[in-house]
Parts: sequence; structure tokens; C-alpha cells
Amino acid sequence: PRPARSILFASVTGEEGGLRGSEYYAANPIVPAGKTAVDLNFDAIEQFGKVTNVTMLGVERTTFNPIAQRVTRAMGIRIDPDEHPEQGSYYRSDHFSLAKVGIPSFSISPGSDYVGKPKDWGMAQFTDYNEHRYHQPSDQFDPAWDFSEGVQMAQLGYWMGWEAATMAELPTWNRGDEFLAAREKSFGR
Repeated sequence: PRPARSILFASVTGEEGGLRGSEYYAANPIVPAGKTAVDLNFDAIEQFGKVTNVTMLGVERTTFNPIAQRVTRAMGIRIDPDEHPEQGSYYRSDHFSLAKVGIPSFSISPGSDYVGKPKDWGMAQFTDYNEHRYHQPSDQFDPAWDFSEGVQMAQLGYWMGWEAATMAELPTWNRGDEFLAAREKSFGR
């Protein structure tokens, strides 16, 4: 059945150059901010295999958090806190541009606990990637990638997107959050 709301997929560019693509969309949205349920931002899905954890930078700041918790539990995935808070990623990723205009926004990234791998294996892969391939010519397709991680994240995104598209009320920011005033303004309050 068709969901109550439209589902919009956007692929923006220029994140590393100052969030240019997402800032452009936030200023020129196809769907007004006050009618947009949530922004589910997927970034950096490494393709190392299925995970047992994810991070959702900022989901705890929104009324969508209980839904995210329910969906991930049903999938056998736990939501862990940001593994690298010192990097200030919430304020450096594309979801930030949409948060500033009031849309409940968060980034979803696979965690570092991989099914069938030792506890430190995922962190070692992350470190190796950041030191040797991230933003370098060697950051290219590798035939050894395990696409089950991408499939898992697509399933998670589909389920959470469906939940957002069929909710009775639009999600918002939690009381006291810095983006709540922008959300209320987008609702015309």
C-alpha cells in the first residue's frame, strides 16, 4: 500500500567543501521543511560485512528516537553512542543543514561490531581506512567488499523511512533542543 507521505531520496554533493549540496537543498527544498518528517542521512557504509550495532548521530534529540529503537531492536541491531565524539560529526555532516531549518535529522552509520569478527576487528578496519584510503586516490572499489553491510543498511533505511512516511504526526525535536525553534517556525508556530 502507498504510504501517507511521499518518500524523497536526495543525493547531495559538496559535503567536504562546506556542506554545499545539503545547504542548497535546505534553502530550496522540494518538500517544505514543515512538511518533511525526518532526514535519514546515510554516509560511509564501508562494506566490511553485517554489523550488530549502528550509530545514529542525533536521533536521541528527536521524537523519532523510540521508533528508531524499536526498528533496530527488531532487526537485532543496537544503537550505540558516537564512537568518535571528539570529531564533532553532528555539526559536520549533511544532516546538519536540514536540522538548521528544523527537520529532525540524523546520520546513520554502521558500527564497528561485525558479525563473526573479533571485537577489535571493525575498529582496526576503520582506522586502516581512515589512514590509508579516506579522501585519497586509493579510496576506490575493492572486489573483496562484503555487500551484506550495504544490504543491511538499506533494509534499516527502508523500514525507518516507511515508519516516518506512515506516522500520524510528524516527528519533531525534543523539548529544549537547539533546533526545536526552527521546527516550530517551519510549522508556522
